[in-house]
Amino acid sequence: MSEINKRNAGCVSNVKYHLVWCPEYRKAVLVGAVVDRLKELLREKAKELNIEIEVIEVMPDHLHLFVTG
Repeated sequence: MSEINKRNAGCVSNVKYHLVWCPEYRKAVLVGAVVDRLKELLREKAKELNIEIEVIEVMPDHLHLFVTG
C-alpha cells in the first residue's frame, strides 16, 4: 500500500477507506464470472473518480474494498 500524501492548496492528506458491501439478505451471489465483472467495474469507477484501490476481497456473501482517496 502506498503511503503517498495527496497535496493541494493548503492541504495535505492521506485518507483511506475500508468499505464492506453485502448483497440483500447476504445471499451468496458473488461467485464465478460475477466476481470478475464486479472487479472490472470497480476498477473502472475508481479510475473515473481518481482514487486508488488498494485491496479487493470478494467472498460469496460480501465484499471488502480498501481504497485511498
